Amino acid sequence: MSATCFDEYKTRCPMLGHLVPFQYCRDGIGELPCRKILDCWHEHFDVHAYLREIYTEEEIALITAPPKPKLLQIIEMAAKARGKGT
Repeated sequence: MSATCFDEYKTRCPMLGHLVPFQYCRDGIGELPCRKILDCWHEHFDVHAYLREIYTEEEIALITAPPKPKLLQIIEMAAKARGKGT
């Protein structure tokens, strides 16, 4: 199975509110796919098998990990911005 074999499939993104191709979700942010890839694509094909073939167990754990609480994200962003400004 190639990493791009499902790229043309489309589904509705719950975060954006419109149709997106699988490639958009696969590309995600950085090196890993969107954290909701399993939720959005499980009805279209065996996305679990796809992830197991393309990514390591450690990467899959990162993909499926729950997001950090919003307040913690804001604090981390503020600390990062403060560090860049000095």
